[in-house]
Amino acid sequence: MKKICLYTFSGTGNTKLCGDYLKKHLEELGATVDHYVFTVLNLDYPDPNNYDLIGIGYPIHAFNIPEIFVKFLKNFKKANVKKKFFVYKTSGEPFKLNDASTSHAYRYLKKLNYEFVLEKHFIMPYNIMFDYDNRLKKQLYLYLDPLTKVFAIQIMNEDYKKMRFSKEKQLLSTILRIEYIAPKLNSKFVRINKKKCINCKMCINNCPAQAIYINKKGVYRVKSTCAMCMRCTLNCPTNAIKFGFMNSWKVNGKFNFEKLAKDDSIKPDFISKKTKGYFKTFRKYFKEQNKLLERYNIEIPVQYEEIDK
Repeated sequence: MKKICLYTFSGTGNTKLCGDYLKKHLEELGATVDHYVFTVLNLDYPDPNNYDLIGIGYPIHAFNIPEIFVKFLKNFKKANVKKKFFVYKTSGEPFKLNDASTSHAYRYLKKLNYEFVLEKHFIMPYNIMFDYDNRLKKQLYLYLDPLTKVFAIQIMNEDYKKMRFSKEKQLLSTILRIEYIAPKLNSKFVRINKKKCINCKMCINNCPAQAIYINKKGVYRVKSTCAMCMRCTLNCPTNAIKFGFMNSWKVNGKFNFEKLAKDDSIKPDFISKKTKGYFKTFRKYFKEQNKLLERYNIEIPVQYEEIDK
């Protein structure tokens, strides 16, 4: 029986949901699994030396691992004996540039005696730039359960792959880390619309970076430690947060996946053989996932012919 710990950083909840599904399927296959969800106030994390295998989960920010999670990994406990780790990561698009993100975590964990053996990139709805159509949200959500099941099977069967990063990808990851400056700058310009704000303090209480506070004048402010994960803007019940220079890109309104899944009026067919424009790039992702599910004899949420050419 494998004993596994999942260490997850999640902004708006997509990566946590991914970790929850992965935990469920690993346990179905006989593993004992703990799921630790990282926040800056919760640093009493499970010792990785007490596990046979560990998983690292994070949302991809600007084709990179979030800086807040990098700081956590820098202080991760060193493995007493060489220990294997896998990665599950989420983003809103199927671009190959996202592959570069893991190289950052890989470099730190390698120094701490961890061996990178497997990863999976799960596409989930955007919480920034623009909102996704409910049909696509439902389509992506319906794929998460079976895809995490396949990933769990690969982990339990030790169907590992030799994970390597080209110098080009590592260089790209380094260059794109300029994004780490953005939250520090943007935090100075975040403002709360007093007419809309109902002082529920949801933004303060739920911020994983604990970056939002009320100053002595009773004004909401944001510290430079902001991770720019957009959890506050997504979940604000009155859309009262003006998120600095990122304001035009914010998405407001919590993802209610279970409600979408039960709504028969919403068809999960946004990506199909007829899809054009930007979302045409998603067709390859879904075709690849369908082939993967077929290979493991797992039911495909959207029929292959609906996505194929």
